[in-house]
Amino acid sequence: MAVLAVAGLVSIRYSRHKMHHNPMWSPVPWFFALATATGVLWGLTARSGGLCLTLAIAEAGIAGTFLYSHGRLVASVTAAISLIPIPFLFINNSAVLFQVHLPLMALISLGSFSGFRMALRNTRNELESQRLTQLLTDNQAQLQDKIKQRTSEIEQANKRLNFEVELRKEVNQALIQSEEQLNLAMTASGIGFWDWDIPHRKVYHSDPERFFGEQSAVDSETFSLVDYVAEPDVPQVRRALAKHLRGQSEYYQMRYQVFLPETAQPRWIEDIGKVTERDARGRPIRMIGTRRDVTKDMQLQEELSLSSSLFNNSADGVFVLDQHQQFRTCNRVFCDIFGRQKGELLGLPLFQVIRTDQTQRISQSMISNGRWSGDLFSQRRGGERFPMTMTLTTIRREDNSVSHYLGICRDQSESQRTEKELRYLNNYDKLTGLYNRGYFHEIVGQFREHEPLLTEHYAVCVINLDRFKSVNESLGLEVGDQLLKDLAARLNNLQEPIRQVARLSSDEFAMIIEFEQDRDMLLSMLEHLQAEITRPFLVGEHELIVTASIGVCVVTEGNLTQLLNHAIAAMNQARYQGGNNYQFYHQRLATTPLERLQLEKALRKAVINNEFSVDYQPKMNLHTGIIDSVEALVRWRHPHKGVLDPDDFIPLAEETGLISAIGEQVLNKACQEAAAWRQRGFGDISISVNLSSHQIRRNDLYDIIYNALQNSQLPAEYLELELTESMLMEDISHAQDFLNQLRSLGVRLALDDFGTGYSSLSYLKRLPIDTLKIDRSFVAEARQGETSPIVEAVMAMSESLRLNVVAEGVETREQLHYLESLGCDYAQGYIISRPLPASEVLTLIRHSNLQTLSQATDAVH
Repeated sequence: MAVLAVAGLVSIRYSRHKMHHNPMWSPVPWFFALATATGVLWGLTARSGGLCLTLAIAEAGIAGTFLYSHGRLVASVTAAISLIPIPFLFINNSAVLFQVHLPLMALISLGSFSGFRMALRNTRNELESQRLTQLLTDNQAQLQDKIKQRTSEIEQANKRLNFEVELRKEVNQALIQSEEQLNLAMTASGIGFWDWDIPHRKVYHSDPERFFGEQSAVDSETFSLVDYVAEPDVPQVRRALAKHLRGQSEYYQMRYQVFLPETAQPRWIEDIGKVTERDARGRPIRMIGTRRDVTKDMQLQEELSLSSSLFNNSADGVFVLDQHQQFRTCNRVFCDIFGRQKGELLGLPLFQVIRTDQTQRISQSMISNGRWSGDLFSQRRGGERFPMTMTLTTIRREDNSVSHYLGICRDQSESQRTEKELRYLNNYDKLTGLYNRGYFHEIVGQFREHEPLLTEHYAVCVINLDRFKSVNESLGLEVGDQLLKDLAARLNNLQEPIRQVARLSSDEFAMIIEFEQDRDMLLSMLEHLQAEITRPFLVGEHELIVTASIGVCVVTEGNLTQLLNHAIAAMNQARYQGGNNYQFYHQRLATTPLERLQLEKALRKAVINNEFSVDYQPKMNLHTGIIDSVEALVRWRHPHKGVLDPDDFIPLAEETGLISAIGEQVLNKACQEAAAWRQRGFGDISISVNLSSHQIRRNDLYDIIYNALQNSQLPAEYLELELTESMLMEDISHAQDFLNQLRSLGVRLALDDFGTGYSSLSYLKRLPIDTLKIDRSFVAEARQGETSPIVEAVMAMSESLRLNVVAEGVETREQLHYLESLGCDYAQGYIISRPLPASEVLTLIRHSNLQTLSQATDAVH
């Protein structure tokens, strides 16, 4: 017993030590072994019966009492004490076995088992209580957090609501004040307001009696505008209104006449409005606009138009002076009489222009009578004297102060008429009646005599018809001559600011534009000039559409001796860009023969040193919205002038024949880049390369393209070669054979600048063309909601011929949406991207395509 006691104490100390160093260690096995040994010992002791049996039973009871929560320990003690004495007591036939030992041990076992179950239930209940307590604590914390959060949200919502209420009050007050001010302003300015409820056919008018008579006569339920509009203006009003209701114009704006019973004269009304609401199907619901009486404006405009017509079309020379007798303006006849430009005369004193010995007499008459009329001799440029009649009248203000002077003069020289006829024979073109090259040189030379020369005032333009040779060769010289006559008449009929018009050579014309420092006027005039040239000509039974390359040189102090040469250089620049455009002369490149020679030398070195790089302009697939094609564009990295655009060196490369070597380098680099992109996993990106006329004349072009594909390992279907109409039309039979050879390689072929030349649709069907590229000049017509009949015609033709279409020069979203609506395949222009180096274009393609795919995924989900 002492040994077991000592073993128990040692077990307790050992268990504490182990649990201190290892909290996960369990002492149950130790104590189970100790309890089992104790039970066996007491069981062996109990076999003697008597007091030993009593103590063993007591040991079992004590174990059941103190170890009731540990069932295995109680079981080990009780089992040993219960079972070990049984054989010995049975052999001795001891009555204690059945009377004492077995009943007491059964009772102790039952009590121990009941105590163990009770302890187990208590333990479970305690654990469940702890779990519920913890859960309740957690729920209370979460509930408090939610209450705080909700309370904060409600407070913030209340603050926002109070702020919005105050803001709404301020806005309503401001709207009321603004409406009052607007009504006052509209009333003061004579502007009326109308609101049209289209589905219910009701119109509200703010001031109907001012425009349509008595208010009682204008009923919002039955009002119809056409009932008041003058009959000649009704169709125009209907067309303008219908166009806007269909969404084909941004605003509805119309001026029309109305006849009122109380007035004999018609009244002019101007309406400006816009549809402000449409239903889900796009039908207009509400339209709002303003209305004002523009009768006085129209009368004033008519008077100004008549005055301007009289001023410009008068057979006499007419001029206007300011109060200091300095020139304000004059008509073309006056300029012709004195042989001087209008801009040269502005600001000059009267008698510095009209030089006469009657200066004193005229001045005294103007002071005393306010008018002078009579004959006098004056001088033209160069000192030539001639007789003329002149009438000078003072124009006064209401306070009788001098406002202007009006002068009218007429050349009375018969000798001048004779000289004019002679000059016509010497200075005018026999075919067209325009000034000839020699006389235009004299006109341009007069700028050197301007003192001072007005800067940004004049521009010299040279016009060359694109591919005019094809007209003569295909339709004959008579048709070509008549076309030149008709074009000359059209150019000569252009109004100011165009001055002198001349014919320089076969299909080359020139003119002077006086834009008076207004660059917008100059650009607008050039656009108008292009439009006039491209307007169809009817020559006999032929309807001809021609285009022109226009070169412009602005007159400055530094270019007076080279004006015509610079304008011709700019015209050549426009011609090298494919024609049907205008270019301004610039001095970025060679301007002298020596500089041109140096540039040619540098260009040859550039070919040898491989100084050319390739930029890429993306083309967007309008069916998928991703960029899967690019066009290769050459750039020259000049060692001193930096990166040069093709316009700066391609014309010289064409002239020197270096364009073939440059084109071969561009082709090889483009194929290598495209193949590298495919290897890097950028997908199937096609690449377009332009071919020059020099290249297509070479017999080895087929081998060059084949080698470029082989060396780069680029599949042929991802290479597209672009050619222009003018290249192919020079020899259509050769072009057909040549294109079939290229097509056999598997490459794709595109016709660039389509529509600007004289190509035949029958030839187009014969050529193995895959793609048509619409010229940017036709795409530019589709601006501000306008349509382009040429673009629509090309789309219809390409659909019938099953050709892809690429639109160049797309710069606005309106153009992009318009092309998408027509079913155009690709768009190329600055709205998508400018030409970029290879690294930047890859970044753009990756970003743009990923964004497009992401949007498509979002749309699906």
